[in-house]
Amino acid sequence: MSKDPTDYSTVDFIAPVLEVTCGQVLMDRQRHIAIVAKKGRTCAHLVQVKPGMLKISRCTARELVEKWFDADYPFDRAVAKLLEIGRQHGATDEARKALEKLSRMGREPKQYKLFG
Repeated sequence: MSKDPTDYSTVDFIAPVLEVTCGQVLMDRQRHIAIVAKKGRTCAHLVQVKPGMLKISRCTARELVEKWFDADYPFDRAVAKLLEIGRQHGATDEARKALEKLSRMGREPKQYKLFG
C-alpha cells in the first residue's frame, strides 16, 4: 500500500520495500508524471522532467514512498507525452533511449515474478 499523498504528518520508521515495476507511471504532489525506466534491488530510475529537460533520476525506496504515488494515467499516453516534452525541450540520451525501449517493450505486468 502506498503512502497517502496528502498526509504530511507521518514519519516512516521502517525502510519501505521497492514495489514498482518497469513502465509504471508515477505522479508527485504537483501532478508531474514520471515513468519507472529501470528497477534495481534498492533503487529505481525514473524518467522525468527536471529543470527544463527530460532526465533520468535515481530514487531509493524511501524517496519513492515519500515523493511519488501510483498515477491513474495510461502508460502509452505517458510515454508519448514525455517523448514530446523531450523533443520540445530537450532530453538526455539516456532518458530518450529508456523511453524508446519502454515504448517498444511495453509495461511489465503488475504481478510479481514467482521465481526471480
